[in-house]
Order: sequence, then C-alpha cells, then structure tokens
Amino acid sequence: MDGTECELKYEAMLERYPDTEIIFGSGAAEQFGELLNAEKASSVLVFTGSSRGAAAKAMPELQDTMSYMNLDFRFSMGIPAEPAVADVRGMVKILEEEKPQFVAALGGGSVMDAAKAAFLSWQSGLDVTELFGVNQAALKCPGKTFRRVICLPTTAGTGSEATPYANIVDPEANVKKLIMEEQIIPSHAFVDPEYTVSMPKHLTLVTALDAMVHSVESMLNRNAPAAHPDSLEWGKEAIRLIVRALPVVLKSPGNIVARGCVSAAATLGGMCIRNRPTSLPHLCSFSLYGKIPHGLAVAALLIPFWRYYLGDKAVRESTMEMAGLFSRTMEKTPEEIVDSCAKFLVACGGPGKLSDVEGLDRSVIAKIAADAVLNPMKLQSCPRPMTPDRAEALITGILEKAW
Repeated sequence: MDGTECELKYEAMLERYPDTEIIFGSGAAEQFGELLNAEKASSVLVFTGSSRGAAAKAMPELQDTMSYMNLDFRFSMGIPAEPAVADVRGMVKILEEEKPQFVAALGGGSVMDAAKAAFLSWQSGLDVTELFGVNQAALKCPGKTFRRVICLPTTAGTGSEATPYANIVDPEANVKKLIMEEQIIPSHAFVDPEYTVSMPKHLTLVTALDAMVHSVESMLNRNAPAAHPDSLEWGKEAIRLIVRALPVVLKSPGNIVARGCVSAAATLGGMCIRNRPTSLPHLCSFSLYGKIPHGLAVAALLIPFWRYYLGDKAVRESTMEMAGLFSRTMEKTPEEIVDSCAKFLVACGGPGKLSDVEGLDRSVIAKIAADAVLNPMKLQSCPRPMTPDRAEALITGILEKAW
C-alpha cells in the first residue's frame, strides 16, 4: 500500500477537526509534555487500565516526561474493559483526593469514556447516573464551563478521543447507557500509532471493526442538519483506510504505516459520529455488553440493519456513495455494496451473521429488541425511523431473519 498517499490525505483531515486538537504521529509523550509546559501545568492525573500492553511502553515515557518537568503527577490504574457506574464513582473519589489541574486518559475506549464521565461528574457535582442522556450537565449546571480530558489512545477503534460520548454500564438496568455532553469532547488527542503495535490480533480486529461501523453508520445518517460539511469525506476516507490497511495489519502487526492508517481511520470515525451519530447497530449492541466484544457486536448487527434501512430512498442514495470502497469493483446497486461490506468483514475474520458469534444464543434477540424500545429518540433518528410501538416487533423480525 502507498503509505505516503494516504498519510497526506488523512493528516490534512485530522488537522481541520474543529472540536479537538489532534496531534498525530510518533512521540506522543514528548508532545504531551510540551502541551503541559505551555499550559504551565502543576499537577496531572493519568487514568489508565493496566501497566501491560501498550501502557508498558507509554507509561515510562510519560513518567520520564513529567518527572523531568517536576510535575506533581499520578497514574491511577485498573479501569476495567467495561466501566460501570461504581467504577466512575471510584474515579471521582480519586479526583476529589488529588484535585488535579489536568486529567489525561491513556488507554482504549473504555478508559477514555470512564475518564470523560468521571471528570465531568467531579466538576459538576452530579452523580454519573444523573449524566445519562443528552447534555444533562449543561442543563443542570447552566452557564458552567467544564475542563476537558486529554486523550492518549492505545487502541484504534472507538474514536472516543474525538467524541462527546461516554458509554457506561448501568448494572441495575443490565445495559450500557450513554452520556452525550458537548463539554466532554477531549481538548487534545495525542494519537501515536506505535502504541497500537502491541495489540493482539483479535483486539486489532474488533477495534478496527468498530471504527468501520462508526464510519458506515455516520454516512447513512442524513438526519444531522448541523453536521460538519466535511463529515461525509471523513467517513469515506476512514472506510478506505480500513479496507486497505486492516488486512495488512492482521498479517503483519509491526507494519507501522498500516497501523498509522488504521489509527487515523479510528479517529476519523470518532470525528464522523460526533457529527452524524450512530443508530440501531450501536444502540442494539449495548444489550450485548459482557457477552461479546463491542466491535464484534456492531459488526454482526450492521449488515441486517443496513439491509432494513435500504427500504428508504435517501439511504439507498447514501449507500451508493460508498460504491467501490469495500471491493475492487464499482457496485451498481445498494444491495451489492452491502454484500461487499459483508464479504470484507468475513474475509478479515469478522462475523457473517449473528449465529457466527461465539457466546451468543438466539435468546439475545428478545433482550436486544426490548432494550431498544427504551431509547425512543434513537429509534426516531435512525436512517429509516421506527416508532416505539412497532420497534420491538420490527427489530425482532430483522434479527431473526439474519440469525
């Protein structure tokens, strides 16, 4: 693959994103230090998952940087893969003890989401459960401006480093819930593809699938009148990068050019869904938390819901804009494009259908359909809207057919 060509295109896109300052490339720790120095930082709290994997490389680099600057810093480790309400409350206690000037998140989407939720909860004085929904902190704390986290992603998938979203598990409801708050979009993202080299093959796959589904769903979403005018091009570029680079990375994990393309695609995907949010595949995936990896869930759900969406003329037109992205030939119909996407997913090792996913049985369909009805706003905003009174039956029928 021609790394130079794709690099020039995506780097220009990342630089023009208005909501987060994205610093892309090697040397994240040094550039993070430069930012702290420019801001005259005195204290930093870094949330992370563990000291293994990518963090094993990143933590010593960050520690050296902050020690050199004589900063008061602390690493807070142990953020789990599926952070729940109790985890966020524990992080808020640490924030209250430390009272840091800056908060950073080093890790994958779970760490970044949890840090965003905790930092907002601490500053607003609201429990994390009071933040579920859309702009709840802004509504309940009118006129207050909140500081935002700094992100150093170590995976390439969620795009959380560029979004206003935080997904947190609510054990009482047995489902993930979403915080959507404009003021939790990270202020800075230091995206270093070298941090992703140590990701195991399966994690590389499932996170990249998440990024691809973000990009596809964003391109299908035409119900976002305030979307950035370049957001469709971001989606196309993200898909193009993943289709070209993911097979290379899966065969040659150390290929840093291909890793760079996948990392860029993940951030572009986050930029996309900040402007054109996801719909049914992501909404329904929340019911599968703890059963299968998120990336597998959304990949398995994308194709059946996309085929349902094709009953809408505008979705058919949106789909045709993706002609030639998933295969070497230019498809002539929307159905052919969906088929090409499905073939790409399977070729990479993704699921062909729901029943292909280990750990799922047919009983999950009823839970998915029932949970979806609890989010009527998302149902109404999907590319082919569903009314809450019909949603459970429609979703059940779609997934039963796709099983």
